[in-house]
Amino acid sequence: MRKRYGILGKAICILSVTAMVAASFAGCSKKDNENDTNVNEDKKTEETKNPNDEVKGLKAYYPLNEVKGSVKLEDASGNGYDAMIYNKNNMHTDYEDGATFFSDGAYLEMPADLFRGEDTLTISVWLKNYSGAVNTSALYFGTGEQMPVNYWLLNPSNTSGSLKSVITDGDNKDEPYKTEAGISPSVAGNGTEGPTTGLGWNHYVTIITPSELTVYFNGEKVDTVKHNKKVSDFGDNMVAYIGKSAYTADATYTGFIKEVKIYDEALSEEDIMAEYKANKPEEIKTNAAETEIFIADRADPYVTKGSDGYYYFTASYPMYGANDKEGYDRIILRRAETIDGLKDAEEKVIWDESESDSAFRFIWAPEIHEINGKWYVYFAASGQANNVWDINCHVIACDGNDPYNDSWTDKGKFMSNGTDAFPFTGFSLDMTYFECNGRHYVCWAQNGGNSNVYLGEINPDEPWKLISDSMLLTKPEYYWEKVSIPVNEGPAAMIHDGKIFVAFSASATGPEYCIGLMYADVTADLLDINSWTKLDKPLLTSEDLIGEYGPGHNSFVQDENGEWVFVYHSRDEKCYKGECGYGNEDPLYDPCRSARVRYVKWDENGMPILNQ
Repeated sequence: MRKRYGILGKAICILSVTAMVAASFAGCSKKDNENDTNVNEDKKTEETKNPNDEVKGLKAYYPLNEVKGSVKLEDASGNGYDAMIYNKNNMHTDYEDGATFFSDGAYLEMPADLFRGEDTLTISVWLKNYSGAVNTSALYFGTGEQMPVNYWLLNPSNTSGSLKSVITDGDNKDEPYKTEAGISPSVAGNGTEGPTTGLGWNHYVTIITPSELTVYFNGEKVDTVKHNKKVSDFGDNMVAYIGKSAYTADATYTGFIKEVKIYDEALSEEDIMAEYKANKPEEIKTNAAETEIFIADRADPYVTKGSDGYYYFTASYPMYGANDKEGYDRIILRRAETIDGLKDAEEKVIWDESESDSAFRFIWAPEIHEINGKWYVYFAASGQANNVWDINCHVIACDGNDPYNDSWTDKGKFMSNGTDAFPFTGFSLDMTYFECNGRHYVCWAQNGGNSNVYLGEINPDEPWKLISDSMLLTKPEYYWEKVSIPVNEGPAAMIHDGKIFVAFSASATGPEYCIGLMYADVTADLLDINSWTKLDKPLLTSEDLIGEYGPGHNSFVQDENGEWVFVYHSRDEKCYKGECGYGNEDPLYDPCRSARVRYVKWDENGMPILNQ
């Protein structure tokens, strides 16, 4: 489980292929394509024509709107290039219309004859990538060695977050990737850097000719790169995949795929733009609103209102690059009479890891809570100096009634109830607290195979230990919870209109980071998992935002008028584009997650809405 490493499901893509279009694909082999196309065109009126109906050299077509059968997906072009299905149970077609979601090693193997000897090709595909910025392949053909010598592959988001479409231009058996030419090749100088691609639906087109590789992204030309090696030079030992490459060290693709089309000719710019316009997704940000940064460089923000009338703010104190010796080493606090006043309030260090014999940096996700009239801070810290892997939940207690000015005492690592051996072992963090129906609870994230969220009860007089066994509240189950890393973390509680809501953050901390939700009746037994309902869609994703990405690790608080506010962190868009100065750093050392504030809205069923 990686907490701060590594860098979302609401767009509905319009699939406008009609039954007549499918008929035009059927029986359209290369040798009789012209005759069949003419016959089909005669049956159409001008009003029913669609850019998808113009089948020019279509050799294979995989709509991927439904994976039928147990082992085979039919080639809808009618040319017989049926694909074999592997790990079908990890392909799902119930998430989005007209697309299949690939995860956990699912892939298709296309017949190698589809590409063997074809020196001119156009490869078109629609993707909604959830793999993150990693070495993966959505489409591949080439030789089949574990370190393939010759190949073409499409990676929708390489380790820099950029589109990668490359063809090998040599025969380096030891380091074939060094021969790549195209868009975002492994060796600079063998092509050009591709655009950043994000997490929405995108259309990728690659044209390969005997001497050039040209790439289009969402209808627009990216670049043309020269190469010398032809596909026919790859030989006979070839394989072809949707959802993986022959590189055994690379991850399989995670995300939606639809509309894979292989042509044995080079499509024109007009054809490519027509394909994009005919199938581009509907506008998905109609409810989005831009927000300004509330407090810069403060991740995992937490805001609460005390009985003294003040609002208090705390958050993770960042590292500014890997060589920063001061980051993640303290707990900071602000206070003001209003939430807005926290933005410019003086920030104090109320506690430092040098004051403890048991808690060392890295200190993450502090939360300040008033429990039974006394103040406590829950936070994660390492049990060893400079060891990022010995992270567990810790507690400090205020020695007086003024958390902003009074001293604090270290209470040590959070304790289990003495009979449950699991809590706070190995890797635990992100603890929060809430009171519901007269009982007091803590909720936290812990490595239980993946990063899961757990719930336990406490005595408010000793809120540094459990009085119950821990209960698994939520674990990564859905595609949006498992991008790059399967993660549930950062729980945050809110009680409204008879329900207790626990939001949580999911996936790795790049643009894939998002907010999910559990809820239960306030009168229910909260330590019974059957009392809880989990939503199968996230409440807030990067697709809901403008100019920011990776929303997560939020907290809830009521403003001066009793309206619910959620405070969360996200990264500015310039960070995603590598313009912040820390783009080459491990995200652990990237300070660019900043606190932002939005209001909670409510639907007719009393459920919270975060994406407006």
